[in-house]
Amino acid sequence: MSSSFQTLLPLMQTRWRQGRRMFDSRTLNERRLIIVALAALSWFLLDATLVTPSFKKFHVASERYKDAKLARDALQDEVERHKRERAIKEIEAQQETKRIKERIEQSKQAITEQQAMLAPAREMRSLLEGLLNQGVRLQLRSMRTLPPEEVKFTPIPGVAISQALLYRQGMELSVSGTFLETLEWLRAIESLPRKLLWDGLTLKADADGVVTLSMTVHTYSPDRDALEIAP
Repeated sequence: MSSSFQTLLPLMQTRWRQGRRMFDSRTLNERRLIIVALAALSWFLLDATLVTPSFKKFHVASERYKDAKLARDALQDEVERHKRERAIKEIEAQQETKRIKERIEQSKQAITEQQAMLAPAREMRSLLEGLLNQGVRLQLRSMRTLPPEEVKFTPIPGVAISQALLYRQGMELSVSGTFLETLEWLRAIESLPRKLLWDGLTLKADADGVVTLSMTVHTYSPDRDALEIAP
């Protein structure tokens, strides 16, 4: 390789001297044109081989960066939007839970107030028998308890009540006597300080004028156990 270079070196030097003499033999304007042409050729080659490809790569990279930045910003905006929506939903859920708890407490308070106005379930028998023994000459023919019935309340959206809040405790009884005595006994029930509710009242009279009154008496209690009063 060194021998080839040594052979080409004199030839290159000869060519350079020839070109230099040809360049020097030109007029000033021609030399300027040659310099401008060589500079333009050099710039063209530099642009074709280095500048333009590099600029294209830079442009592509810039576009990719812009797209990635836009995608990142869009993702961040979406994440922030979800966070805001979740925070709003949590606040709404907390407020709704608070309102539901307040309605439950109001319902419990109303039930307690109403229950305080009614006779306790386990005192129904003693109250009724006490009224029969207060100078009223009625004869108790039968008295039996009824199975407790769960009181159905209007459901509150979003609240699952695991157990009933109130039960209807009732009993069926039958007494006999004169019409005025049965009427007086009903009035005495209605006059109790703590009320007993009654319904399903029937009256039957025999040929001797003895009236048999049958009715269902009930009250409300949170106790689900039956009263266990024998027939």
